[in-house]
Amino acid sequence: MAGNELQYALIGSGAVLVVALVGYNVWQERRARRHAEQAFRSMHRDVLLDEEGEAAIPPAPGGRMEPSLPTDPVPEARIEPRIDPAPNAAAAATVQPAMRAQEPVLPWELKAIDCVVPVEAPAGVSASSLFVAQQSTLAGVARRLAWYGWDDTDNNWIALDARTPGSVTRACAALQLVDRRGRVSEAELERFYDQIQLLCDQFLAVPRLPARSEVLTHAAQLDQFASECDIQIAINVVATKAAFAGTKLRGLAEAAGLVLLTDGHYHFRDEADRTLFTLSNQEAAPLSVEQLRYLHTHGLTLMIDVPRVARPVQAFDKMIAFAHHLAEALEGAVVDDNRTPLSDRSVGLIREQIGQFAQHMEEQGIPAGGDVARRLFA
Repeated sequence: MAGNELQYALIGSGAVLVVALVGYNVWQERRARRHAEQAFRSMHRDVLLDEEGEAAIPPAPGGRMEPSLPTDPVPEARIEPRIDPAPNAAAAATVQPAMRAQEPVLPWELKAIDCVVPVEAPAGVSASSLFVAQQSTLAGVARRLAWYGWDDTDNNWIALDARTPGSVTRACAALQLVDRRGRVSEAELERFYDQIQLLCDQFLAVPRLPARSEVLTHAAQLDQFASECDIQIAINVVATKAAFAGTKLRGLAEAAGLVLLTDGHYHFRDEADRTLFTLSNQEAAPLSVEQLRYLHTHGLTLMIDVPRVARPVQAFDKMIAFAHHLAEALEGAVVDDNRTPLSDRSVGLIREQIGQFAQHMEEQGIPAGGDVARRLFA
């Protein structure tokens, strides 16, 4: 009996020990968990979870984001009125790129009536040597040919000649395509290209030759435009009684500001020293200081070259006024080429036509009397 009690006591003690051991382990596990949570706990809100534990991942770029109300009260926001910029303000507000050297863009005037061949010379070439060499290599070119070099210092194209100092890495040759003799032919253009290539080979330079078909098409269109606007208006002052004396004519012309040039014509010129209209002898003898001493003529011709004159309508008005002044002073009459008196109605019609030609030239970007027009109608 005593042995059984001892056995039961040992069993009970073992059970208590096991329970105590299990409880101790549970307590250690919970303690370790609390230490871990404290060690790795973040004081910041989880950006992937909202306050209710739902996903709050922002949408991908370009996606749609629904508006939501904040859960916490925030101060009232002030909405500033929006002022839309002017139509052209957007360009001014754009971020400007870093400053760099200006690209060598050719002026429009060079490309309007010319075939322009850019030339690249990476190693550099003497500007004066290039010009002198082209004078012999391209001596057979019958049309106006000009050379330009890119000035890296001033970022601008400069005209080249035999005295241009320094060297250039970029140059261009400009061959005029059309003038009053007509347009450049395919054979002329082919010969020009061949000669440019020969010249560049001498200086280890590379020409960028425009497509021949495009150049010839442009020349044809330009020639058509020139033929439409190539207008010269002439009126005559003829004697109705005695022939006009040269000495009296000279006095009237010079008093009006006309200048006698070596071409045998009096020229009325503007502030830029460009001719607005001319006065010449209707008969064969040209006008000269010596000739005017003995001249007696029965007719004078006044002429305006419309496309070469700036503001040709106003120039025509001055020419008509001077013609009537001459007719009155010399006892003559203002007539057309058929010797029909020029009425006010006829003058008005001519004036209107001149205005239409001038407007057409302006619309094509080649205004009458400008540098391009004076080259085109030379």
